[in-house]
Amino acid sequence: MTLETASFKGGGETSKNLLGFVAPWKDASGNILNPKEIILTRRFTIFYLSIVWYYVLFIDEAIEGSAYYSLRIVSEDIARMDPNELTSNPLIFILSLFISPFAHWDKVHAIYVTAGIMFFLQSFEAHNNWKSAGIIFIGTSALTSILMAIFYNVGFSINPDIELFYNVMSRSFRGGSIGMFGALGALAFHATKPQFPLLLVFLFEVWNYTSYGTDAAISIGHASSTLIGLLIWRLWNENGDKYDESE
Repeated sequence: MTLETASFKGGGETSKNLLGFVAPWKDASGNILNPKEIILTRRFTIFYLSIVWYYVLFIDEAIEGSAYYSLRIVSEDIARMDPNELTSNPLIFILSLFISPFAHWDKVHAIYVTAGIMFFLQSFEAHNNWKSAGIIFIGTSALTSILMAIFYNVGFSINPDIELFYNVMSRSFRGGSIGMFGALGALAFHATKPQFPLLLVFLFEVWNYTSYGTDAAISIGHASSTLIGLLIWRLWNENGDKYDESE
């Protein structure tokens, strides 16, 4: 099995820890990298954060008459996931699945997601490669959003008086936190005790909801994406092992 194949599947000798965390300046075996190697082993993470901060600094805060104002107007229509559009405008809904993770509400939200990306996504990318990181990040974000949109649309149609359903169907969502938690779930596969990162997510979301007042739908989305990320990456690796054995 080649190094690239081992990297893509999450195989090879790595220095595991409770969270699967890899320092941004090291590889998964604990070796210190030079600047070029850091860039090559974190290509998707760097690409994602570059787009995020370009959007936040230049497009999201563009004022009328500026060069980026027209982009801001367009982004306000498509750079957010609206569960209502699952049925009313499915093409825009599908497009938003791939655009909304790169658009954030403001700098505070972008800082929060950036911190998580630097911990979870770049660690996952270090264990694997940029293709795996992109698939897990975009894939878990899109799949979780689709499942949640179906759930809330059905729930709202059955009982629109339930506050959770009403609140979700009255707003839209954007940002990379869903994909970030999906990467956390996939990263748990590389931890010595996968249940430990999952426990931290559960405790964090309980605190986030009870103390910080985060929308319940967001906490549900984060937890769901974490589980989806772990399941997808575990299945991917198990199927890969079976394929190797058949060879």
